Amino acid sequence: MNALKVCAGALLLVAGVGVWKTYVSTGRVDPKAWVSEHVGSGGKAEGDSARGFKSMPLPDGVPSRGVVVFAPKHCTSDAARRTDELVRHLSKHGVAYSRTDSASFNSITSQEEATRVMSVMNGPVPIVYVNGRAKANPTPQEVVAEFRGKKAG
Repeated sequence: MNALKVCAGALLLVAGVGVWKTYVSTGRVDPKAWVSEHVGSGGKAEGDSARGFKSMPLPDGVPSRGVVVFAPKHCTSDAARRTDELVRHLSKHGVAYSRTDSASFNSITSQEEATRVMSVMNGPVPIVYVNGRAKANPTPQEVVAEFRGKKAG
C-alpha cells in the first residue's frame, strides 16, 4: 500500500513538472496574471493588500515568506524605538521574524518596479516585509494582521 502511495506521489510530481514546463516556462501562462484573474485584486494595484502593504520585489537574500523588519543601523532614536516596539509586539504575539539593516535590489527589471520599491523604501523606518509585500512604518497590529491575513483592529 505504501508503494502505491509513493508511486502516486511521484506521478503527481512528474505531471506537475510537465504542466509547469509546458505552460509557464514557455510563456503560455503568466502565473501572476493567472493568480490575479482567479483570486482578484479588490480594486487595488496588483498584489496590494487592504492594510496598505505593497507587492514589490524583495531585497536580495530576503525570504518571500514570513516577516522581515528592515531598519538601518544608524537610524534616528525615534525610528529605533518604533522598530524595537514592533519586534517586541511580534514576539509577544508569536510571530517569527527576521531583522536586517541593509537592502540591495539587483533583481529589479522595470521602472514600475523601481518606483514601487522607492515609494516604500523612502518612507519612515521601519520597513516591514510580510509574505512578499512591504510597508513603511506599519503599526505592530497591522503587521500581525497582515501576517495572519486578518483585518487590523
